[in-house]
Amino acid sequence: MPLLFLVCSLACQNLEKTPQGILPPTQFAQALIELSVIEAAQQQQALPPQYQKQPNVWTSHVLARLNTDTTEFNQSYRYYYTHPEKMKIVLAEMQKMMNQH
Repeated sequence: MPLLFLVCSLACQNLEKTPQGILPPTQFAQALIELSVIEAAQQQQALPPQYQKQPNVWTSHVLARLNTDTTEFNQSYRYYYTHPEKMKIVLAEMQKMMNQH
């Protein structure tokens, strides 16, 4: 019985831990929201003229402000995409953030 408890405890801890090089759920959720807004603004041609032809500049500004970069963001995207139970946490964070505004 103690062995079962130990295994369950370790499994639960692994669900909560974010691997190194992967953005935590809250930070990844914030990045997704802001980058989605940029993408929508670009599609509607609502970005400032200097960013219309260089949307990556705007994206880089957002990621830098969130203390990350495109490499870490892309790794995080792949990680959460392949871990649906963790992506649910990200989506819940996004919903909570959007409801606050």
